Amino acid sequence: MPTPDMTNEQRLAAINNLPKATNASIRHMFAGIDKVLLKDDGVYDDKAMSDTVLLTLTAPEAISKIGQLLEIDETMTGFHCMCLGSYAIELHAHNTIKYIIGLHHGTSIRYSGWNGDAALSKTEELVTFLSEQGLPQPLEEHIQRIKDSKAGETAQRNWLQTAPETFRKHWEQIINMDSGYLSALIQDLHAEIPEQRQRIITLLQTFGKTDKYWSGYPYYESVPEDILKTYEVKDIIHAYLLSDRNYITQRGLGRFLCSYDFKKIRKNYLNDIPMEVIDDLDKCFEHLGEKRGENEIFSLRKEKEKSLS
Repeated sequence: MPTPDMTNEQRLAAINNLPKATNASIRHMFAGIDKVLLKDDGVYDDKAMSDTVLLTLTAPEAISKIGQLLEIDETMTGFHCMCLGSYAIELHAHNTIKYIIGLHHGTSIRYSGWNGDAALSKTEELVTFLSEQGLPQPLEEHIQRIKDSKAGETAQRNWLQTAPETFRKHWEQIINMDSGYLSALIQDLHAEIPEQRQRIITLLQTFGKTDKYWSGYPYYESVPEDILKTYEVKDIIHAYLLSDRNYITQRGLGRFLCSYDFKKIRKNYLNDIPMEVIDDLDKCFEHLGEKRGENEIFSLRKEKEKSLS
């Protein structure tokens, strides 16, 4: 599948010079259209990426309806989804493709004549209509997104309840991935938890609060890791050894020592990681039934043994 060169400055400048998305332009596109095809996958280089036709609309009332349901929120335009879209919507007149619109996740659309994407204002009505016409996938995806969003909100609340109070103070900056807040957060965390060993244990326990240890986890879970990186590894291990060494702390320590970033430099710190710590982490992930974790600790053990030989 071809990938557009999104680093091409001239191309981006040309896109930025295009007019913004409007509902008037959508109405113009649908004037005189006598057939609408929805194809699988998105749009690249102003062409559908797939030849698979999922839905064909030829009835004038159906064409008019989908045109109305593609109404956009004109206050939310000009952004760029990173993907190429979920579906391609081809607008035909007299057996000729007049326009092609990319439908992204059922929530926004893209047209090559605009300076960016546009958020849909009638998402639920659109996906329901498509389902009634014989294309149920967008509705099913919409329902799943709602479920995932609710589950994500619950997980976020539960995570935040276990995190230090300082995280709540800086929460808006964290979830918006603002830059430059970390030093202020660290300063506030020092004020909240003055004793370093307890601060480290709290960060480990917060970092260990996850359902996705190794990938696909929300951004905010990486913040405790970013703070832990500011400590000496020997201090982190020392704090753990002086703690009660429970599973809550072990989850975070194992995740940290086996994280992608730390593994790149781990060989430099193997002397700071005693075998008894590795034994603890092995038992922890075995108890949790976390197979990837068990494999990660196995690799850590092998590295440690090799360093001792």
